Amino acid sequence: MNNVVSCYQEDSVPDLSEDLENWMSRLPHELRQTPIIYLAIPGSHDSFTSAIRSDSELAPDAEDAIKKLSFLGPVLKAFMVKWARTQTYMAKDQLIRGIRYFDLRIGTRQGTQDLYIVHGLYSVTVQTCLDEISSFLDTHTQEVVILDFQHFYGFTQSDHDRLMQMVNKTFGAKLLPFTQHMNYVSLEYMTTQYRYQVICVYRSDASRFGQPLLWPSRTFPNPWPNTVSKRYLFEYLHHGLKNRPADTAYVTQCILTPPGWFIFKHLYCSLKKTCGIKLEEPRSTWIENQTPGANGLNIIIADFIELTDCRYVKEVINLNQKLLLNNKKY
Repeated sequence: MNNVVSCYQEDSVPDLSEDLENWMSRLPHELRQTPIIYLAIPGSHDSFTSAIRSDSELAPDAEDAIKKLSFLGPVLKAFMVKWARTQTYMAKDQLIRGIRYFDLRIGTRQGTQDLYIVHGLYSVTVQTCLDEISSFLDTHTQEVVILDFQHFYGFTQSDHDRLMQMVNKTFGAKLLPFTQHMNYVSLEYMTTQYRYQVICVYRSDASRFGQPLLWPSRTFPNPWPNTVSKRYLFEYLHHGLKNRPADTAYVTQCILTPPGWFIFKHLYCSLKKTCGIKLEEPRSTWIENQTPGANGLNIIIADFIELTDCRYVKEVINLNQKLLLNNKKY
């Protein structure tokens, strides 16, 4: 699809982040016709960890060293919770604040068939999150959500089958079937022509075989910087965008990942203070210098998306103004 976004004058470009709850619905027609792989879309990292508490149980993704210290009980968890929570809000409140891409780590739990959000400790059930998202979409019919099922812990094939059935049952006709031709998939195409509202990426290609409503990993490349260095992070992100595929989506992980030594050094602090807040200013500067489109920023994820009145979310959404100003051609 060779779309040309019509040219706007700088003083006539609207504030695209004025209504975060409905920002996709309110985009100018030119942007709603633009393939979503060329739009700037804000997402959250480890999206549903805000429900983790100091009395949460150890999850199957906890590192072996942590599991060996489980005898410390509440003392251990009191420290863990400060580093396991990457978000302040759950699904509904993130959606209201403009988040449209969700990153899910899922684990099984002994003694129950329920599947849970995990990040070292157990959060809420997956079904709880999916129900919140589905309810939001029912009342926001021009909004689109991307669900990225990234990691699976303690899973058998029957667990995968149960999760896939859960997704299909919850979203039904809202699910956009997988297509090789992502440059045809726009907000207009999804919500006006066909009433699709959910893209579900399932990063277990063997397990999702034969599921036409689930999208394979290769359609949403998602490289992980795995660093606590801000300088290395932005070098990594720059290199990734420079070399991103032109015909798929692309996820930029603008996050700092503290290794064990860093956590030990800042034991009485938290992920939010040491990584979330300290990354906010340099991330803002970096985002300001990005442009959506081919070889540009597409989906970006962050921790603690609400900082400074959702500044990150607003900045990402308003990057799409550059498409209007630049007469961008695909």
